[in-house]
Amino acid sequence: MGNPCGTTRANVVAKTEVKGIPIYWGTGVNPVNSPAQFFVAWGNRVLTGGVIHTFNSDAKQEGFLWFVDEDEAEAKYKSLLLQLAQ
Repeated sequence: MGNPCGTTRANVVAKTEVKGIPIYWGTGVNPVNSPAQFFVAWGNRVLTGGVIHTFNSDAKQEGFLWFVDEDEAEAKYKSLLLQLAQ
């Protein structure tokens, strides 16, 4: 089965749930011509069927952000955990 246009298979490295909101940190292949390969995603429907959107969306209850740098993605994941816990 192929991925719908604008999505890629998500390889989840870490998952935590804060106040009922799942938060993911992982890898994937971002869109053509983009070196981004690490993502942070949060929300109940962001990884439907194991795929994630290949664009950035940053809303309070649901979103996904792509990063080129692994350390930057991990820092965002940890920051988001603290932010949602408040």
